[in-house]
Amino acid sequence: MTERRKTAIYLRISTEDYTARTAYRGQEESFSISHQREFLLDYIKKDKMLEDNDVLEFCDDGFTGTNMERPGMQEMLKAVRQNRIGCILVKDFSRFSRNYIEAGRYLSQVFPAMGVEFIAINDGYDSRKQDGKPLGFDTAFQTLVYALYSKDISIKVKTSFESKCAAGEYVFGQVPLGYEKSREVKNAVIVNEREAEIVRSIFAMAVDGMSSAQIAKRLFEEKVPTATQMRFPDRSALKENHTWSSTVVRHILGNRFYLGEMSYGKTVRKSVGSKGKIAVPEDDWKVITGHHEPLVTPEVFARVALAAPGHSTKRKREKHPLTGKVYCGGCGYSLNYKPQNGKIPRHFWCRRHSVLQIPDCCTYFNAAILEEMVLTLLNQELMRRGDQLRQRRDVERFQREALESLARKSREQRKEYLDVQRERDALYESYAVGQMDAWEYRSRADGLAGRMEELSGKIQEVDRERSRIEEEADRDKQDMKQIIRHSHLEALTQEVVDAFIRRVTVYKDKRVEIEWDFSEQMPQDIAEKGGSCEDGEETE
Repeated sequence: MTERRKTAIYLRISTEDYTARTAYRGQEESFSISHQREFLLDYIKKDKMLEDNDVLEFCDDGFTGTNMERPGMQEMLKAVRQNRIGCILVKDFSRFSRNYIEAGRYLSQVFPAMGVEFIAINDGYDSRKQDGKPLGFDTAFQTLVYALYSKDISIKVKTSFESKCAAGEYVFGQVPLGYEKSREVKNAVIVNEREAEIVRSIFAMAVDGMSSAQIAKRLFEEKVPTATQMRFPDRSALKENHTWSSTVVRHILGNRFYLGEMSYGKTVRKSVGSKGKIAVPEDDWKVITGHHEPLVTPEVFARVALAAPGHSTKRKREKHPLTGKVYCGGCGYSLNYKPQNGKIPRHFWCRRHSVLQIPDCCTYFNAAILEEMVLTLLNQELMRRGDQLRQRRDVERFQREALESLARKSREQRKEYLDVQRERDALYESYAVGQMDAWEYRSRADGLAGRMEELSGKIQEVDRERSRIEEEADRDKQDMKQIIRHSHLEALTQEVVDAFIRRVTVYKDKRVEIEWDFSEQMPQDIAEKGGSCEDGEETE
């Protein structure tokens, strides 16, 4: 017998609801997670079909209902796919989803196909009472109303945000280095003298002609803490070599916030519920001058801007396929790529070395030599993996035999299930014409129902095993196709790097370690060998 399916309760609250609380006083408690939990559990106790079921709780605290990308929701849907859930309870449709198309698809297609019942208490919806009928117009209309409500709330939140910004309130996240949020006036920005001294010294060094790299090095040598180290001294995620960088210094020197300006409206969301943003042209930004106390004068800011070299992100730069995947074996930071400049060949270099001065940093690695080394090691790895996959004939034969056996078992179980179903139908006909009494009918019908439930569980178990084996076989085939397609590589392209390489670590003595990005289902002995390849070839 398979494990009895459980009842799931889903709870959700988001920033949209906090806005609704402000607009509709007195409803705050009804929106709370604790109230939803109590409300749903109380309903289960009063429902005779659910009261004896085990209950699983899934919760998303602070997530929008306009999309399904929520941790609790994804965990619940995974449990549904695993056949662990027989019924889902929510307070109302808006807790489940405010996207009426998505909600309709789950209610009318996905859940019925999985045999999962759905109850939205406040909306009076119970799929057990639908008798297989499609989603009613009133339910579909209700989900549409929730979608429109979500868009309306989004507009209100955006309008409220812009109104606060226009009024001079700082409603963003962390304030720039040198400032802090006032404890007395809500959303006001004041100077943090300890941090402000660091900012003023950075501008002073820039006025004296020092480059951003030289300033970062000076700050490191003088052991000046970074903004993260000052504001989050106990943060365990800080790297051992976390320090100043020329990029951070350049950002400070180019930030007009230090002139007392606050700008907003720099991005817009693609759509309601979307995480994607679209950049707004700088000319269209909204700027409030004299918003807070400046830390530098316009004259100093202008002198620094004139002295600073151009670092425009708009100009087209040569991109190397390995960019973002090459790391220094000394400090652990990613290496920067520099195209050829005159007689200096293209190369990778450790931008942190000028600040950290770690002796083991790989300060320079010729890009052409690194490409050749990576390409050679990759071709060797592809050959080894190809040989291993070709030797897996026994595994392939086992997979085929297992699939054939499972297919036969599935056919037999489905045939038996239909036979039992016909027997149950015939039993009812005999009872209907008076050939047996109610007690005998119920006794035999319960036995047949139990047998059908058992067979249904076995069929689902066989189907899951077939899917697992088919996915494993498909992964092997895809790996083989990739290996055949890219065998005898002659150049290191972006496509090849993305397909096979996860990380390349280079060392001062020109050793190279490569972490491959092949399928997890590759042969175990190869997976163990593929984690690290070393080459002691020297560059000139």
